[in-house]
Amino acid sequence: MRLDYYLVKNGYCKSREKAKSLITQGKISVNGTRIFKPSFEVGTSDGLDLESNACNITIARDSSTLLVSRAGAKLLDYMQKNGIDCALKRVLDVGSSTGGFAQVLLERGAMEVTCVDVGSNQLDKQLRENPKIRLFEQCDIRKFSSPVRFDLLVCDVSFISLSKILDVLIPLSDTYILLFKPQFEVGRGVKRNKKGVIQDKVAIQERLEAFCLELESRGLVILNIQKSILKGKEGNEEFFFHIKKS
Repeated sequence: MRLDYYLVKNGYCKSREKAKSLITQGKISVNGTRIFKPSFEVGTSDGLDLESNACNITIARDSSTLLVSRAGAKLLDYMQKNGIDCALKRVLDVGSSTGGFAQVLLERGAMEVTCVDVGSNQLDKQLRENPKIRLFEQCDIRKFSSPVRFDLLVCDVSFISLSKILDVLIPLSDTYILLFKPQFEVGRGVKRNKKGVIQDKVAIQERLEAFCLELESRGLVILNIQKSILKGKEGNEEFFFHIKKS
């Protein structure tokens, strides 16, 4: 039986969506192994561990808050591993979606998070009601403007290359965390499997190198490039860029 079905059937979760959220955040382990795939097959003899110390991802010390999306788990891991601080900072979240990034930023002490997304009615209800959130829905970042600069800009967008919005992002802050998604960066002609996972590793590396040159040509300093702890939904590897102005 699929792990997400198992969790619902046995009363661990009220819905499959909740089950999928827990699994993709790494909050479920089976026989001592942390599982990230909702489709993982389990049997009645398997040992299940929910939110044990071994598999639970916490947002802050003494916190057991569940993340609202996989994106939050990606950013949380990256910020923790690299000691990135956002306490008392005003942050711009580009491509906020359900609020995975925004949630992590607030839990890590951000003073305010401005969420911008081309969609609508996606942001988690609790985040939507949080007074520290400023929400701009149905707003293309290329049409967004702000009278003040942000202390930090984070970006997680899909179906568009970062190169196409880079010149719009730069004036909004001096420090940036960008999630580079090869599936939206390489050309359509690059070989992919049936699920859309890029098979041409050389094409990915070449695009990463080209993007680095684009950043440097704009006077930006690359502080760090790191592969995300979680892959994209289809299985593509993704990369975080931590950047600042020189």
